[in-house]
Amino acid sequence: MKRYYVSKECIGCRACVGVAQNNFDINNNLAYVKKQPENNEEIESCEKAMEACPVNAIYAKKRAGQGDIKAVFAKSNIKETLDRYPELKQVLIELSPKFKRMQNTALYNTLARFANFNDAATISGLSICEILHTINKYLGTTEQLIKVMPECIQDDEENIMKKSVPVSWKETGELYIYNSDSMEYLIKKASSLPALSNLIVIARDEPVEFLKTIDGLGLIFNVEKNREYRISVFNPKEEKKSVPWQDRLQSFEALDVRDMDEDPFDVILKKAYEIKNDGGFVLIQRFEPYPIINMLSEMGFEHITKQVSEYEFRVYFHKKTEDKKAAVASDKKVDIVIQSATPVAYPVIMRLLQSEQIRNSINIKELKIWEETEKHLAWITNKKADISFSALITAAKLRNSDIKIPALFVWDNFVLLSRDKISGFNDIKGKKIYTPLFEEAPPAKITKYLIKASGLNPDEFIFVYGKPFGRPEEIYNDFVLGRADTVILREPEASYAIKIMKDRKQDISVLSYNEMWNKINPGFGSFPNAGVVLKGEFARKYPEIVDIFLKELRKAIDWVNNNKKDAAKLSFDMMRQPVDRIELFLDRVNFDYVDKEKLTNKVENYFAILNANDITNIEINDDFLKIFEL
Repeated sequence: MKRYYVSKECIGCRACVGVAQNNFDINNNLAYVKKQPENNEEIESCEKAMEACPVNAIYAKKRAGQGDIKAVFAKSNIKETLDRYPELKQVLIELSPKFKRMQNTALYNTLARFANFNDAATISGLSICEILHTINKYLGTTEQLIKVMPECIQDDEENIMKKSVPVSWKETGELYIYNSDSMEYLIKKASSLPALSNLIVIARDEPVEFLKTIDGLGLIFNVEKNREYRISVFNPKEEKKSVPWQDRLQSFEALDVRDMDEDPFDVILKKAYEIKNDGGFVLIQRFEPYPIINMLSEMGFEHITKQVSEYEFRVYFHKKTEDKKAAVASDKKVDIVIQSATPVAYPVIMRLLQSEQIRNSINIKELKIWEETEKHLAWITNKKADISFSALITAAKLRNSDIKIPALFVWDNFVLLSRDKISGFNDIKGKKIYTPLFEEAPPAKITKYLIKASGLNPDEFIFVYGKPFGRPEEIYNDFVLGRADTVILREPEASYAIKIMKDRKQDISVLSYNEMWNKINPGFGSFPNAGVVLKGEFARKYPEIVDIFLKELRKAIDWVNNNKKDAAKLSFDMMRQPVDRIELFLDRVNFDYVDKEKLTNKVENYFAILNANDITNIEINDDFLKIFEL
């Protein structure tokens, strides 16, 4: 039997619940597997749910042998159990909302690390029997549980309160109150308690959870019980002497990106932001990654490069210690998540991340670069991404998801390429046109509009789509390899293809969508393609940060437009293309930062044309246009 799972790409569309309601449900606008299938009928329903999911967020793994699935007992460690069976998190949350704290990464990595299910029963107010029978039934290990009854529900022999020791350290005068609201803060404070330092906490209820955590962290404590519990926590570890970072290289965590299927840039950047002052990591790559080195140097890293073999370079990055003023400023940084659904923005993003103002005001918790571009929609609808670089028409479909689109900066981004000599659509009638995405997506619908407006019948043209989507990277490869003669391509893939064919001295025809659009709509000018999308909550909560970001975005665009050779060198590692191809792309692309009234006027005219020709069906009213205003 298979086991089914739902990934973070879920957009909460409820398609899975509609076909497999016994096994799937929705919580916080995300689907989850509430029960693994127990018979052939439920397996069939789960398979249909996989097929129905529009973003492929449901996947299955072959179920391990019964002997490989271990029963969960009262003394089982919570983190070890949930790391092994992550689907149990949702099972526990269904039992009690108090288990939602496990969704907090900091608490999960501390509280759950030192707690067992007896502790979970105490905190949640549930009986240990109810917890154990529920999760073992889910795992299919009820028989294992019953075999060791009642040992499975015996209390811990060790009482954590007995580990209290007399105070032999100098106590601080600051007091902290321990409750469910302050738990995360106090756990973080205890986790980073300096050597030979003290922390005093007052708790109304017996603080078993907190005491187990600080004991697991290697701290000692004294507990006094009067009307309340007074916990004096002390870090007995001696302060470590500073060792030059060059002598600590072997202790750096390795990040090997040589065989990654995905673009490693966002993975490397995420790792860099996780590194604390005076910490480091070693990047393993097939070549010396100069753009990454330059980027991290701007972020306060120094480095040493060692070539191990012809195809193995090890770059040791060390984050320099900030001065006290800088450290104070860094404490005030806002954590944000950025994603990009279009590689056309890569050079701008690379330059933007070099901005000192950006680095001083925000901490990029995650930078996700999508290759399957449609999947970025889940991060917008689920409010996971604070800032997105996205196509206008796609983002506008999410107008009811509390978003803001304050600026567009990519224009006229599509062309039609053909190995044949053509001057217009009439010359490719009856030929296969390899098309990005799918039939109802903007590239196909706009192309059919242009064909019809040219006096031709779109039904006489053959559009070919990939399965499940036409990927621009695949279409570009098929074109340069001779497997496709006529293709629709966006930038930068269009420029890559043009450069390759030029280097081979092979003539191709290039039809500009901007030129065709303006023949039909005289005087319209550039038509909008992509820009920046903000989570509405983020824009309202941090207007100063948004202002800084947009100003630096405009500066980054200006720099790229005026320094194309340097921008190509900065971007080649991220774009995985030779510098000369990126230079051609930067010569051809139309980057122009447009916002405010000029933006709303352009958007209003654009969607009026799209609506009139059944490309979109968006009501152009004040509510819609307010999306483009801050």
